[in-house]
Amino acid sequence: MPFYHLPHFLLLALLCCATTEAWPQKKGKPIRPVEISADSVSSRPKLPLRSLPNSVPFEGEDLHYAIRYGFLEAGFARLTVEEGPSYLGRKTWCVVGTGQSKGALDWVFRVRDHYESHIDRDGLFPHHFIRRVQEGGYHLDREVAFDAARRTATTTESNTTRHHILPAYCQDLVSAFYSARSLDLEQLLPGDIIEIPTVIDGKIHNLRARLTARKEIKVKAGRFDCWGFTPVVRTGRIWKHEDDLVVWVSADNRRIPVLIASDLVIGSVRLELTRDASMLQHIADGQPR
Repeated sequence: MPFYHLPHFLLLALLCCATTEAWPQKKGKPIRPVEISADSVSSRPKLPLRSLPNSVPFEGEDLHYAIRYGFLEAGFARLTVEEGPSYLGRKTWCVVGTGQSKGALDWVFRVRDHYESHIDRDGLFPHHFIRRVQEGGYHLDREVAFDAARRTATTTESNTTRHHILPAYCQDLVSAFYSARSLDLEQLLPGDIIEIPTVIDGKIHNLRARLTARKEIKVKAGRFDCWGFTPVVRTGRIWKHEDDLVVWVSADNRRIPVLIASDLVIGSVRLELTRDASMLQHIADGQPR
């Protein structure tokens, strides 16, 4: 796996592998959404928006991670949640994920990634998504405006704007993670699979992850009682086996990603929680000890 994919591990957490390796929805390929005109968007009927129960205290999170490739500390990442802007009277969380290379690798392959999602507090769906990345000589600046009521998304990139029809409450790269964290994980049994429709690089993937284990995980930030999830991935190009990627999430009311460990075809990758600077840390049931 190239180094420039590593920040994706933080931003997707439970479903991180899905940026390029998501299990497809149909006939071996992701679905490309139907493109429509701007006039067609405005003429689509507006449906009522959902409200979901959510007890996960997201606001105030400030999580810091070290990214290791083998024995080398290749970079660091950060995930923060603050109060976001309102959209038609609906409040949001502003979630920002950043990833950055460090040390010698920063000279060889400079990474400066910024992902941002404005997630509806009541409905847990995205209103706006921003992806700005610098990965070596590759640069990307993309924004996606979601209209959940009309089931559409407007993508702006390189002075080009496109409009697409999406499945109901389709997620972006960041909001998919928070949607997964908000599920009633206590009701899952080993082997159960969660699925989340997500738009990635203009295609719709049905991201899937399987509950596999529960145990105590020790990282630099402390010890945590964790659920283990194995995202359903394709084998061959990056992973040899379906269980070569495991995501450990705290088994408390916060459900924070504690450790992501992946054995690749060449080498291994770990993303480890090093510091929890969250304002809400004092109410966490699984506080490190």
